[in-house]
Amino acid sequence: MRLLLSAAVVGLLLFAFSCKLDKWAPRAYKKNAARGPYDVIIVPGFPYDSVPVYKQPWLNVRLYWAKALYDRGLARNIIFSGSAVHTPYSEAKIMKLAADALGIPPEHTFVENEALHSNENVRLGYKLAHKLGFKKIAVATDPYQFAYTMAFLWYTAPGAGILPLSKDSIGYYNKPFPKIDVSAAFVRDFVPLEQRH
Repeated sequence: MRLLLSAAVVGLLLFAFSCKLDKWAPRAYKKNAARGPYDVIIVPGFPYDSVPVYKQPWLNVRLYWAKALYDRGLARNIIFSGSAVHTPYSEAKIMKLAADALGIPPEHTFVENEALHSNENVRLGYKLAHKLGFKKIAVATDPYQFAYTMAFLWYTAPGAGILPLSKDSIGYYNKPFPKIDVSAAFVRDFVPLEQRH
């Protein structure tokens, strides 16, 4: 009973919080974009599977949002973060291959291939950014991940900005996923995270 009550409370809080996203995400973007340009943005991965992209829109959203920030000059470099977590493809490698196919120069895209969840995407991406010598860092993601990334950003990546995509930017959902050779991102002997002990 206690577990059910806790789940209901969390669900209600998430619903209330998501209703505010329409206002918070654009404000956060405007505030943090004014602090740019950034040496690098960290883009958290999303599981890739060989299904039509309309079944995995958040992968497309994050990819094209990163490209838009690069094209606008707001991000000079991009770190894609994410291991093979739920599918046998490295999330970061898939996104780098796609970004390269979209015309972002490969020398400006990097892979952090160990993160298993959002907190690690930010923490390990931030660590790699410093290792590569980048000083001015931001996290760029969709509005829903923005909501819970904010909860741990201040201690996981102190001083980093956040550049959430506005919910009304529907064009990012409809763009075609670039044709890429995914074999370089395929992980042999893959075990889904939920089956690891």
